[in-house]
Amino acid sequence: MFKRVRSRPGFTLVELLVVIAIIVLLMALLLPAIQKVREAANKMLCANNLRQIGIAAHNYHSDFGKLPPGFFGGIPSGNEPLDSWAAYDVGFLYDLLPYMEQDSFKAQFKDTNQPGTMNSVNGARLDPPLGPPAGSPWWSSTINLTLAQARFKMFKCPSDNVDEDVQTGLFVLIYPDQWGSLWGIYYQNPQGNLLGRTNYLSLYGAWTETQWAGTAGQYPGIFGNRNKITLGNLTVQDGTAYTLMIGESLSGPATGSRTWGNSWMMTPLMTYFGLGRGNIDPRTAPYPLSLSGADWWKFSSRHAAVVQFCFGDCSVRGLRFGETNDYYGALGGGGPSPDWYILQAMAGRKDGDNRDTSSLTE
Repeated sequence: MFKRVRSRPGFTLVELLVVIAIIVLLMALLLPAIQKVREAANKMLCANNLRQIGIAAHNYHSDFGKLPPGFFGGIPSGNEPLDSWAAYDVGFLYDLLPYMEQDSFKAQFKDTNQPGTMNSVNGARLDPPLGPPAGSPWWSSTINLTLAQARFKMFKCPSDNVDEDVQTGLFVLIYPDQWGSLWGIYYQNPQGNLLGRTNYLSLYGAWTETQWAGTAGQYPGIFGNRNKITLGNLTVQDGTAYTLMIGESLSGPATGSRTWGNSWMMTPLMTYFGLGRGNIDPRTAPYPLSLSGADWWKFSSRHAAVVQFCFGDCSVRGLRFGETNDYYGALGGGGPSPDWYILQAMAGRKDGDNRDTSSLTE
């Protein structure tokens, strides 16, 4: 007996297009959700990095009775700026290496003033001898320059492509002078692109305590040149839970090609210029919107709504951008905005400014 077998035709073109359209629609609906989940995870990892650095600073304090210095710059005298090409100029992350399981790595660095290694965590070997010359910057040593190329995942925000090549160079030192100008010292490419990076910098405060002051002078922060601030100082002054200690920085405009980066040997940064948004290019945005963009002189991030900071008690919170960058009063006139003052009050360690910070904190 014969049986008939009926063959089923394949998908028609119309059916295939409908299936493709449905898949594309589902992807369009799911992709933003996936990106949000990924960013939420990155934000948590970033917060954990900041917290671990803060804990390392507390462990340093347990050993030496003080927080690590912001950097080992020149010994100021009179009106001499805090920077000095005759100083070692290593930043605070260098001193925290032993507290982040990198003690043997730190011991390899060479003292640029005398034979031996500059492996004393309290900086005793970094103090220059009496009289000029006071010493040489860490980058004057080929050995140190090579070691500074090390890349540490714990020093980088996972939301940022911080390791990509930069157009100009990497900062190794930022300092204010006594006339109110901010200077950045950077290592030019191609050597600049070889240096290890960081997104995390300690805070000068609004400006620096011993330099040009103005309104910002009432908000000195935890870190500076050879500072010896203790947790006890913070507790009896503004309080550890209310004082910013470490924050995020993109070190330049975050749109288009990357112009700058920060070496992990970097010095502190001030909050005077507010918080920078990662999606605004200050070079092309119209004024005053351009004030809101990330740049090398601002704490900034690629997170959608906040820049994350580690406070003196090692808690990590995000600060909203608000109008913290309106230090010229460009948006409302009549001086800096209320948000600017709130940010400076959190950055200062002994200002006694008890403003309500809820408009900026998450």
